Amino acid sequence: MTDKRWHHLTQRINALDSRQTLLQRTCVVAAESLEADHVSIAMIVNRTYSAISSTDDVATFLDEQQFVIGQGPTFEAAEAESPVLASDLHQRGYAERWPAFIESAQRHNVFAIYAFPLRVGSAYIGTLTVYRKKPGELSAQQLSDGFFFATLATTEIVRERAEAISGSNAQSAEFLLFEQSALQIAAGMVAELLNCSVIDALVRIRAHAFKNDMPVSVVANQIVNRELTLEG
Repeated sequence: MTDKRWHHLTQRINALDSRQTLLQRTCVVAAESLEADHVSIAMIVNRTYSAISSTDDVATFLDEQQFVIGQGPTFEAAEAESPVLASDLHQRGYAERWPAFIESAQRHNVFAIYAFPLRVGSAYIGTLTVYRKKPGELSAQQLSDGFFFATLATTEIVRERAEAISGSNAQSAEFLLFEQSALQIAAGMVAELLNCSVIDALVRIRAHAFKNDMPVSVVANQIVNRELTLEG
């Protein structure tokens, strides 16, 4: 993705009604960019599903259905290394792969689904799922946009969860994306070392930064460079 495109999407999100959460606005702009009828963002840890945001109730319902019946692109993407792209649910292979879910999707006039995993380092924390009524593949630009929205959703989920515990101030969408890279690697390392969830690891990192009056990005870089080890 070019910087110009990245900034365009960020500006579009920030231009929407500020009374909506960043994740709600991300869903709206993702729907526009990816020509989607429904978009959802869900937090999924250890196969436990939690609805976070969506453009409408249909997206949330279809997400939930997949975790109730244990199949579907969102269900698979929760632990996938790459997006699960189902461009035409009319195709026989999808009916064989997700027989129970395909019936539910088609009842809601959904015939294409693209599910992007939300990852922090090597750990998975959720999905961003795009639902379309019209079958068809994502263009190269739309696929790139999908990765952008997934990255932004990942960062914001982490920030919201950490803020709920630490009470830290909200940050802009652009700054969150710059901070993401080192922090996600550090969180994965801490989670593995302490055998805890990624969210807990991120809270520990932010708590250490607050306690020592240090920027979170500095703490993250120290962890990544093995200059700092957080104790359990």
